[in-house]
Amino acid sequence: MRVLISMRSKIFALFLLSLSFFPVHAQAFKLSPVTDSALLGTGIALSGADLILDNALKLNRQKYDGEIFDKDDVNPFDRKFMHSYSKSRDRAADFLLAATLATPIVLAKTQKEDLITCGVMYAETLLIANGIKELTKLAVNRTRPYMYYDADTFPEKDVDDGDWANSFPSGHSTMAFSAATFTSYTFCKYFPDSNLRIPVVAGSYAMACGVAALRLSSGNHFMTDVLTGAAIGSAVGFLVPWLHTFNAKNDLNVALRADGISVAVKF
Repeated sequence: MRVLISMRSKIFALFLLSLSFFPVHAQAFKLSPVTDSALLGTGIALSGADLILDNALKLNRQKYDGEIFDKDDVNPFDRKFMHSYSKSRDRAADFLLAATLATPIVLAKTQKEDLITCGVMYAETLLIANGIKELTKLAVNRTRPYMYYDADTFPEKDVDDGDWANSFPSGHSTMAFSAATFTSYTFCKYFPDSNLRIPVVAGSYAMACGVAALRLSSGNHFMTDVLTGAAIGSAVGFLVPWLHTFNAKNDLNVALRADGISVAVKF
């Protein structure tokens, strides 16, 4: 809607202009056919490519030939944090990851239309994060830490299907930090004045860090694996919802013209 304001109404126009300097509580995120087609398409393409290459074509599946791996071949930084396999900690990491992935439940108090927006954004986040970490695993062969210990402690199933060579990056850490970052960022945007902001952010990241620590202590990953996974997940968890903030802005344009002031409000 465009309204032409005469010179006699400049005071009113200047008042409108002043409003743009104050924060307006508008819709925090908004879906867009262009943005969401691109993000969903990217996520589906990445995760779909992994399903085809890994599960269908079984690309880069490494067979264990009984080799005894030497810890001295591991860089000094990662060597300090190596552990043998622990089944109990491995399972605990799975359960904690499931709980971390459920943290967006704190957004349930948003309006119905916002719930749909959150659902779409979260799906895009998980698809893209999953695709990136899985395709990276296919491209990079790295022996898991537990392979440097007694063969009697190896998880037999993982060794048989070739997962023993998929240490980099940590998939659990990637997904956990993507969920924690998504939850923290979107909650703070929807409820900027809430007293729960700090508990939500601290709780989400504490759970994600717990997942990473369990994957490290269970012998499944090196420190650089979980750090890389955390970086990938955090980046995706922030960027996906952040790209939706551009769609949510209502534009108020005030311009001086020769015959007056033009105010353009885009809804």
